[in-house]
Amino acid sequence: MLVELLAPGGNYESVIAAINAGADAVYTGGELFGARANANNLSEDELISAIQYAHLFNRKIYLTVNTLVKDNEIKEKLYNYLLPLYTNGLDAVIVQDIGVLLFIKEKFPGMHIHASTQMTIFGDLTVEYLKKLGVSRIVTPRELSLNEISDIHQKTNLEIESFVHGALCYCYSGQCFLSSFIGGRSGNRGQCAQPCRMEYDVILNGKVLNKKNEKYVLSPKDICTLKILPEVIESGVYSLKVEGRMKKPEYVAGVVSIYRKYVDLYLKTQENSQIRYKVEQSDLQKLWGLFNRNGFNESYFKQHNGRNMISLKKPSFRLENTEYISYIREKYLKERKKYLLDATVVIKENYPIEISTTINHKKVVAQGQVPFIAENKPITKETVIKQLSKLGNTDFKFRSLSINIDGNLFVPVGALNNLRRDFIEKTYNEIIVKYNRTIEETEGKNILFEQKDSLEINNYNDNDGKYDFVAMVSNKKQLNVVLSFKEISKVYLEEFLFSNDISDIIEQCKRVKKEVYLAMPYVFRKQDVKKFNAKFGEALKNFDGFLIRNIEEYFYLKEKKMETLYVFDYNVYAYNSISKKYYCDNHITTTSPLELNYAELRERGCEGENFVAYGYIPTMISANCCLKTVDNCRKNNDIYGIKDRLNNIFNIKCVCDYCYNLMYNCKPLSLLGYRDNINKLSPQTIRLNFTIESQDEVKNIAKDYIDSFLYNKNIIDKTDSTRGHFKRGVL
Repeated sequence: MLVELLAPGGNYESVIAAINAGADAVYTGGELFGARANANNLSEDELISAIQYAHLFNRKIYLTVNTLVKDNEIKEKLYNYLLPLYTNGLDAVIVQDIGVLLFIKEKFPGMHIHASTQMTIFGDLTVEYLKKLGVSRIVTPRELSLNEISDIHQKTNLEIESFVHGALCYCYSGQCFLSSFIGGRSGNRGQCAQPCRMEYDVILNGKVLNKKNEKYVLSPKDICTLKILPEVIESGVYSLKVEGRMKKPEYVAGVVSIYRKYVDLYLKTQENSQIRYKVEQSDLQKLWGLFNRNGFNESYFKQHNGRNMISLKKPSFRLENTEYISYIREKYLKERKKYLLDATVVIKENYPIEISTTINHKKVVAQGQVPFIAENKPITKETVIKQLSKLGNTDFKFRSLSINIDGNLFVPVGALNNLRRDFIEKTYNEIIVKYNRTIEETEGKNILFEQKDSLEINNYNDNDGKYDFVAMVSNKKQLNVVLSFKEISKVYLEEFLFSNDISDIIEQCKRVKKEVYLAMPYVFRKQDVKKFNAKFGEALKNFDGFLIRNIEEYFYLKEKKMETLYVFDYNVYAYNSISKKYYCDNHITTTSPLELNYAELRERGCEGENFVAYGYIPTMISANCCLKTVDNCRKNNDIYGIKDRLNNIFNIKCVCDYCYNLMYNCKPLSLLGYRDNINKLSPQTIRLNFTIESQDEVKNIAKDYIDSFLYNKNIIDKTDSTRGHFKRGVL
């Protein structure tokens, strides 16, 4: 069984330290497009050097291109950024953005593409879809259980990569807008300010539920899976990923060296049944001393959520074991790893001096000048070894050097030095050359703008210059208000609105000539499918369309033969014109991105799209539940809140049927005053998202937007709201 130990490289020193400590591969970021924009990321020269250093020892380098990318960045930067890395043998890119994926597949068809955890991949249907797009590996969400990972492994043949150690986000990766909406620093752009690590109070019905010293309710402990590593590997995880691109080289080397020890131990148990897998307490203590947040958890591999996963109290980050840190520095950081060479030198009369070795089953030979007949002191083996062994700061070292001198001969020291330099250069090139690519040699199908057979949908309607008005509702009281507006042509019904009255609600909407869409769950995992089937069954065919929140549920519906209208919500990102056109060409309606400003939306284009003009935006979608963390699991779909240090309250909806939480922003998005700008964007649909609003609020807000956008009245926005990113955008 092959297993890869994958290490983080937040800077050049960390990349080298990771390889020295035993990593099989390192994922690192350059100066653009990485999800850790504030790390000391590598320059182009450092990236090329890191790639070559890794390849010298048969290791791999993966580049993070795992952010959402704007149109101007794709047009002006992406190709030139990747080209020198591609030609120098970059092993893979880690990608979040579908537009970026399609771009890379067209321009760099020889590049392996790994689907980032930011893609929020819930199951095998998404994996098979990504495989058709050219993805060779998926990175699972941290929230997936070993059972779910095993199911994906058994049903697909793509490599699986999962996090086994390091920091744990509270929100499903790729679904977090908290940092974005609080301060303009988007996690989808590598700028997360980590507001989840701040203090909050949990409030239900006006009462604070958490203790005064337990305010870190959104701050998970770090992952450590050393004890369950065999179970992780046997579930089908090929690549064991250590988080930590913001950490120091000492942390990287220390964690990697310990995981290297136990990966190797596990592999030995597979070869010899007499060997037992047992983790030494001293190694756990070393990991604790390198970094922890009030202890570790074993991620979501064996539990869905729980109090034991959350720090709660103010964390400590001290590097405690100074002796171990010193050991790490001495062993892994002090010097670069050396490639060991076995070479033979032949010095023979009338023949050029020669040194040779074998690399990749191929003989590498360097020749120098013809030796002289010695008049005084002939050359000795000791002199040859001394001069040829002066390899300085190269990455080579002679393990053995066989010297054959035939006769009484003399070779100048300078000639030996020249021979050494020529030999090392040829040897280095022989090792590295097999990884290099030339762009002229690449051949790829032009897929950037062609229609995809894997997304066959029909009935997409172009914008005819008139807005459709859509209201999304979260409860029946809101629905009753919305149905009274003749101008609202479609209603999106949140899945959790329904109980056993699905047909009645659909009929209620159709009596007043409204199209009815089901707003699918934000989370759609293996265990959720049975619940969803039991709840909706044959009633699914009565919906006019579906609002899709993740790719897994889209393909689930396609398997159900739901040949109807589909709208991809804003969190199924169509961030640039490539991804937008890709979906539109396949007759999918997209939703305009919430993190682009007006100018960026104009460049990208919003024609034919849903445009969210009002609503409390979900800033987090989490498997953990603050109510369960600080109190108990109620299983009654509560709405509670958390209050930050500025007394802002973020309402949280418990979606208990599928066991996840929706945290809404503390203020609603409202673009009522930007009608003229939105008109220039030409979306097909204006959408109002109603979540926690009262009936009166729904009525007033809907009337204001209809009067403004349909009847061109000048309406003053009376809500306490935010413009989101429409004016300034995100970093």
